[in-house]
Amino acid sequence: MTGLLNWGRRRFVLAATVSIAWAWTPTATVGAAVPDFAFLQISDIHVSPRPAGARNVAEPDLSAEGLAWFAEQAVRPQVLTAQGITTPPPAFVLATGDICEYGAIAGTWDVVERYFAAVKLPIYVTAGNHDYTWAGIMPIIAKAYGYDHYSFDRFGCHFVCIVTATPQEPLPCIDQRTVTWLAKDLKPVSAHTPVIVFCHHPLSTTEFPQPQDPVRLQEALSGHNVVLLLMGHGHGVRHEKLGPIDCVMGGSTYGPNTGYGIVAVTAGVLRMAYRFKDAAKPMQTLVEKPLAAPRLPSVEIVDPSPQTLIAGPAIDVCARAPGGGELRLTAALNNNHKQAVPLVPGESVFRARLAVGDLLPGAHVVHLQATAGALGLDRLAPFVYAPSDSPVGECRVQLDSGSKARPLAVGDEVIVAGTDGRIVAVRAGDPTGRPRIVFDGESSILHEPALADGVLYFGASDRMVHAVSLAGKRLWKTPIRGCALGTPVVEGGTLYVGDLEGGVTAIDRQGGEVRWSKPLAVFSIEMPLRFHGGVLYFGAWDGHVYAVDAATGVLKWKAIGPAGQNNPKQKNRYYSPADCPGIVVGDRVFFTDRAYQLGSYSLDGKYLGDIAEDVAAIGPTQDGKGFYARGLAKGLTRYDGAGKQVWTEPVPMGRFPCPPTETGGVVYACSNVGVLRAHDGATGRPLWEYQATPGTYVMAPVAVDDQGRAIVIGMDGTLVRVEPVKPR
Repeated sequence: MTGLLNWGRRRFVLAATVSIAWAWTPTATVGAAVPDFAFLQISDIHVSPRPAGARNVAEPDLSAEGLAWFAEQAVRPQVLTAQGITTPPPAFVLATGDICEYGAIAGTWDVVERYFAAVKLPIYVTAGNHDYTWAGIMPIIAKAYGYDHYSFDRFGCHFVCIVTATPQEPLPCIDQRTVTWLAKDLKPVSAHTPVIVFCHHPLSTTEFPQPQDPVRLQEALSGHNVVLLLMGHGHGVRHEKLGPIDCVMGGSTYGPNTGYGIVAVTAGVLRMAYRFKDAAKPMQTLVEKPLAAPRLPSVEIVDPSPQTLIAGPAIDVCARAPGGGELRLTAALNNNHKQAVPLVPGESVFRARLAVGDLLPGAHVVHLQATAGALGLDRLAPFVYAPSDSPVGECRVQLDSGSKARPLAVGDEVIVAGTDGRIVAVRAGDPTGRPRIVFDGESSILHEPALADGVLYFGASDRMVHAVSLAGKRLWKTPIRGCALGTPVVEGGTLYVGDLEGGVTAIDRQGGEVRWSKPLAVFSIEMPLRFHGGVLYFGAWDGHVYAVDAATGVLKWKAIGPAGQNNPKQKNRYYSPADCPGIVVGDRVFFTDRAYQLGSYSLDGKYLGDIAEDVAAIGPTQDGKGFYARGLAKGLTRYDGAGKQVWTEPVPMGRFPCPPTETGGVVYACSNVGVLRAHDGATGRPLWEYQATPGTYVMAPVAVDDQGRAIVIGMDGTLVRVEPVKPR
């Protein structure tokens, strides 16, 4: 990960102007470089899981019949009925995600490969949210293609796979590592080369932060002849636009839209149609267009840059547009208060002023939409709003990857574990802004490393547990049965980790030798384990809470998660107590689950009852005598050791399982979309709030350094340090 801005304290005094340079990309010729060819798309297969030792597995899968039919048809030339065109035999298949229903635990991928082997064509896979949650297929994709983002060249075209799914999280996002990877991948690709992108999520879905993530992707693809984007997720068959890019959702291999997509290039024309298995449904034509690059507008935002600070009550917007009579421009702050930007009479510029209004201090974007006829492009102009009366100051660094791991404040450095497999250290006051690389891998690290005696201990999606010194020296790595993604528990001379195959392993932290390893849960263990009194407490994606003897790995008890205690329909993987670690206070163990039900257990496993609904995450109070709860809409609540509410503040937070953090009597929490809040821990009184990221997702808990400064890392790679400003 690479720093682009200085990691130093800033005060805010500047105003800014947004400028757009308007130009036309000349029409390109494709010519003989692209011969006639065809390929196919399938999507949303949802193969049932085959966990080790589990019974009552669905057999055959819902898609078995549709896949068998597809295998018979895939090797034949395809007929586009509306055009009366017979294509060449398909060359390969793109599978746009949700291959598995609950990830690929144990023998699940063996079943997928058996289905795919019958197709007799190369199959290129991207992951969906069902593939990357529960028991994520990150190592399977990396082994097959080198990385989960990948590309290849065929028939004079460049094919790009990007993963829009978030590892171990149902909501999608455009992680900064995606933007970084795309820039590197597309750099050698000619602007005239046809580019075909495939991913899982439609960029129009409100599951993304809108408009930030879709526009960030559009910007990353700009300057290239992206002729088609293939997607899945909705099981529907439809066409939509991402700016100038034609996007097609590719149905499913079961259900009412069972079928597959046919993409054919003949005589320089790209056509896509969807063929239904049900012969009564006519083939649906979705795209028909020249393969050559069209005349597209090009938008360049000159100002504000990421360093621009806005102090005044309004932002001036200006677009230069020679001959701009065809151009229509609108602008909005974030995704609100959209307004037209009018053409100045007698000039070739558009100008408008956007009132700042009630913006929080912090990071925001101007969202610009420029259109000329049917052509259009969106762009984001990021800025930092810093009114003179802001109660906090900040400094920020742009990294090459997002992170789901709480940062670690160590002296004057902040340690960040990225989704790109790197661990970096960012030093306060470093004029270069370049992070120091502590560990460089290509396997996802999703929780913060454990730090003990100057050594970082962490698991990754490479099915290894690693020990690395703060200086970057690799001390040892130990293979285990599955991906270990939760922060290891360090207790004395032993590490304890759970894995995505449902196992728990105890490792000697001096040399990395395995002391014991036990298969315990029927499904995956994602969360960090909780150690208390010689017992490990954790939840798993099989709907249960577990207690295990730390010395031997022997199961002491297991119990149904809170939601399943009263509702049999919620005794399943969707609602498991598995993504937020439990808390032990006194003689009680507290867990919340994916149904957002908070409950408590006795230390011997008896369920003591429900406490609250709408709870996404819990974190301990600093004194260990109670805990804080993060709610979807309820906001922040403090509970005592018996689960009795002490106070609550109704501030919207969202559903990410990021526990609140208390330090020095102040509790910090960051919402899904980057609103950082500080409250008095004793009373709940709001102290201040700050927009840490420009509306992009924050999936990591807040860290606090020894000077009381809050540190936030976003999935857009924004690392920001915030501190209250002392009154003058």
